[in-house]
Amino acid sequence: MVSSNGNLLSRAGAGDREALVKLLEEHSPMVRRHMERRIPRRWRAVVTVDDLMQQTFTDAYLNMTRFEPRDEEAFASWLLLLARCNLLDALRALRAEKRGGDRRRIEPRTPEDSFTALYDLLGGTTQTTPSRALARDEACAAVRRAIERLPHTYRRVVEMYDIDGCSAAQVAAALGRSRGAVYMIRARAHRLLAEMLGGASRFLSVT
Repeated sequence: MVSSNGNLLSRAGAGDREALVKLLEEHSPMVRRHMERRIPRRWRAVVTVDDLMQQTFTDAYLNMTRFEPRDEEAFASWLLLLARCNLLDALRALRAEKRGGDRRRIEPRTPEDSFTALYDLLGGTTQTTPSRALARDEACAAVRRAIERLPHTYRRVVEMYDIDGCSAAQVAAALGRSRGAVYMIRARAHRLLAEMLGGASRFLSVT
């Protein structure tokens, strides 16, 4: 698979958005065909291939400068991997929702509880003890700052679902997306937050 422009991959890797768009347009039909076959029939009403493609292209845009493909075959394989991971994230969350996971969500008593609960979910630890009282406040502030740095749609999903306690259906309706898309976006947002909070998590978890 050879690009009509030999420098397309290197330009995209260097942050050239136009080059990346051309690459995505070139490989989009192949990824779409592949993923249409992989969405289980029972979930096709809540996981659309359009949402799956949109999230995959967003991932490519956010991560291209960290990816060094050898050639366009490697780039195509990377896109497929991103798409498969997004589908797995959506299916995992939808199955948990079907088992009642959404109903079992803890209802925080205050906004601060929501931020610290999210911090714990992302891998931190903020038990309320005298030695951790300050760490709890610092964790809450760290999560607030990290959420503010997320891409707009990612931030809205986290704020509505994790902080405000909206259901996936409510978030989907507000954003005009499918429930599957909400779970894909949330999973990606949580990974970004975990990366941003990595250092803070290790520090704040010290007894």
